[in-house]
Amino acid sequence: MRPAGLPLALCALAVIAAPSEAFELSVEPAVLVVEYGGSIQLKLKATCQDPKGSGNVETSIRKQLVAAGPEETVVELLNVTDWDASVLGFYNCHQEREVTPIQLVLYRAPQPVLGPVPPLPVGQSHELTCRVAAVAPIQKLRLILRRGGEVLSNATFPAQRSGLGEARLSHRLTAQRRDHEQNVTCQALLDLAPYGPRFNVTSTPQRVTVYEFPEDPQLEPNIYLEVGEVANASCTVTRVFPAPRFTMRLLNQTLALTISPDGHRATAAVSSHRPGGLGLVCTVAVGPLERQVEATVHVYRFPAPHLNVSTANPAAGTELRGFCVLPPGHATQLRLQIRANPHRVLGGWGTSPLPFILPVREEDDGMELSCVAKLPVGGKALKSSAPVRLNVTAGPWMDDGSCPPRQNWTEGQDETLRCSARGNPPPQLECTKDGDPFPTGVLRPVTRAHAGTYRCQATNPLGTAVRSITVWVHSHDPDLLLLVLVPVAVGVGALAGAVGYRIYYRKKKIRRYRLQEQQKRLQLDAPKPPGCSEETTCLNGPAQP
Repeated sequence: MRPAGLPLALCALAVIAAPSEAFELSVEPAVLVVEYGGSIQLKLKATCQDPKGSGNVETSIRKQLVAAGPEETVVELLNVTDWDASVLGFYNCHQEREVTPIQLVLYRAPQPVLGPVPPLPVGQSHELTCRVAAVAPIQKLRLILRRGGEVLSNATFPAQRSGLGEARLSHRLTAQRRDHEQNVTCQALLDLAPYGPRFNVTSTPQRVTVYEFPEDPQLEPNIYLEVGEVANASCTVTRVFPAPRFTMRLLNQTLALTISPDGHRATAAVSSHRPGGLGLVCTVAVGPLERQVEATVHVYRFPAPHLNVSTANPAAGTELRGFCVLPPGHATQLRLQIRANPHRVLGGWGTSPLPFILPVREEDDGMELSCVAKLPVGGKALKSSAPVRLNVTAGPWMDDGSCPPRQNWTEGQDETLRCSARGNPPPQLECTKDGDPFPTGVLRPVTRAHAGTYRCQATNPLGTAVRSITVWVHSHDPDLLLLVLVPVAVGVGALAGAVGYRIYYRKKKIRRYRLQEQQKRLQLDAPKPPGCSEETTCLNGPAQP
C-alpha cells in the first residue's frame, strides 16, 4: 500500500506545473454507503472541456474503471472490507487536477437474536436478553424489546472508532399470569438515510409460558367396587394455571375422561370383572410440571345373603333357630346381621355363616326376619336376604282381662257376656249356662234369671281352654221401697223441723235478753239531769221550780 500522502503531493506538483484552467468536480453519490464485503459504483463529473481530460479514484480498496470520458468517469469499488480506507476522487483537465475526498460508510445489517425464555412459575423473574453480534455503524442502531405490543425497554448505542460492534439489550421480567402465551420480540432499527437504506429487523419471537402448580392433585385413596359395578373416580387440582392436562390409567389402560367446566377436575368411569386390588394413577401436567397421585380400586364380590330358619311356623314358647350365609367366593370383609321388622336387631355383626336363636312369643306372629350384609368400608349400601315371615302358632287361652270371672249386671238393662279367647289359629269360643248355649257379644235385656254360673270353652287344633264366669244380677221391688222410704222421709223431715224451731226460739230469746241488758248499761252511764239525785230515778225529767 502506498503512503496516503503521496497522491496528494503528486496532485499538488501537477497543479503547479500545469497551465491554470478552472473547472468543477463532483461525485455521485456524495456519501458512499456500502455493505461490508459488497461493491459500489461512483461517478466523477467534471466541467472540463479538455478532450484528454480524465478522472479516477485513489484508494486502497480494489477498484475497476467502468467508464471514462472527458466529463464523467465511473469507478466501481470491489469487495469493500477496509473500515479505515480513504477514497479520493480526482480529475485532470488541461493539466489542472481537481481532488475531492469521498466519505465512505461501511455497514452491516443487524440480525437481532433474542435469548430463549424458559417456562416460568408465577412470581419468578427472568432476564430477557437481545443481542446483535456484529453491526455497523452501531451509533445508527436502536434496539427495542416488546411483549406483544407493549414496549418493555429500548436503547441506542455510542459510536465506536471503527469496525463491527456488538449490541446488547436486556430487561428483567417477573412472570405473571397475564404474561402467559405472550410473544416477546426484539426489534433492531438501523437508519442510514438519506444516503443509505433503513433496516427494520425483528427477532424470532419467544413465547412466554407461565404456570402455577402450588398443590398436589387429590384422588380418593381407596375406591370400592363390586364386580361388574361402574363407579366414577375424580382427580382434582386447585389454584393451578393454566388449565391442567389430565391422564388417568387403570392397570396401564388409559381411561376416557370428562373434564369439569372450570377445567380443574377430571372424572373417569372405572370397573372390573375380576376381584382384587387395582392401581389407579392420575397424572396432572401444568406447564412443564407433572405430578401424580395413586389410588387403589378394591374390586370384590358382594352377593345377597341367604337366611335359613328351622321352621317358618314355630309354636309360641319355643326357640327358633337358624343362620345367615353368603354364597362361596364372597369378599372376606363382608359382615352379616339378623334383623326383625326391620329395625329390631337380633345380634351384632358377624361373619358368614352367622347363627341365631330366637325365643318365640305369640306376639311375634307375622314378624319378618331378614339378614343384611354390609361392607365395613367404602360406604356401600346394605344388601338384604329374602324375608322370612313367621306364623307363630299358640293354643287357646283366656285370662281375667279377656274373660273376667265375675261380672255384675243390672236388671232391666242391656248387657252381654264379656269373654274372648286368644290363640293361633284363632280358637272357636262356646259359652253355656246350665247346658244351654249362651253366645258372647250379644246385647239382651237382663232379668233375674240371668244370674248364675256360665262355662266358656275355647278350642283350636292345639288344644282347649275352659273358664267359668259368675254373673250377679242386681234387682229391686218398687212398692216395698216406697213403704220404707216414705215414713223415713216424713220422720226425718219432722225431726229436722223441730230441731230447727228449737234453735230459732233459743236464738231469739238470747237476742232479746242481750238488748235489755245493753239498754240498762246505757241508762246507767248517761249524765243525770239537774234536780235528780243519785238515789232517785228521774223518769219524767227534773222537777220544775
